[in-house]
Amino acid sequence: MSFALNKAICLHAQADDLKFLNPVRNRMVKLLDSNFQGFSFGDQSSQAAARLGLERTAGSFVVIFAHGGSDYIRGGEYVHRVTREIIAAEKFLTAHDANIFRGKVVFCLSCESNGLAKTSLVAGARAFVGFNDVPFNRYDANGNPITNHEFQQHTQQLIADAIKATIERFVSGRATLDESVAFLRLWICHDVVRFVRKFQSLKQRREIAALLLRVKDGVRYHGEHDVRFVK
Repeated sequence: MSFALNKAICLHAQADDLKFLNPVRNRMVKLLDSNFQGFSFGDQSSQAAARLGLERTAGSFVVIFAHGGSDYIRGGEYVHRVTREIIAAEKFLTAHDANIFRGKVVFCLSCESNGLAKTSLVAGARAFVGFNDVPFNRYDANGNPITNHEFQQHTQQLIADAIKATIERFVSGRATLDESVAFLRLWICHDVVRFVRKFQSLKQRREIAALLLRVKDGVRYHGEHDVRFVK
């Protein structure tokens, strides 16, 4: 039995290292127009507005861009009014809040978001797309980044292109959501081959390709199949 959606909402955590996903959100705005709502959240006020928007949007396609873990989605960042320090907000949602996804279809681009899938489905979500790891840096044994800006920039661009193509495929009605996830895996495989061949002079190109393949291997589709988006 198919399930159709005609509205989408994007919840995008404010953080410097998540700005590379802005073109994905902008593409959704262009494609969906009045059928789209977007929330960028960082401080307590914007988090509350984003959460309220999610609660009020029934039967929607929910796209989340954030950092997180297996049982939570992290808040964004904001500048303290007095000290001007960059503060990381508290958790935006946890597994205990999963009932907020009831009747919705979720695409959660956040590290270890597959851990939220089962709880969300039990709470009433119709389908949930999660990820294991979404790396765009490499780290040493002490957790320090060992890659340069060029490495990060290329990796982020490849991830953004793949996610944008996948979401566009779904919301344009060309494929069901599970078909779109299968397309995402194929897109990454094709794109990393193209990338390695194109950037012959980039010494780190194979390491970048390896990170993208980790993203591909970790994406999972959970829940009902034959979920469609109809404008």
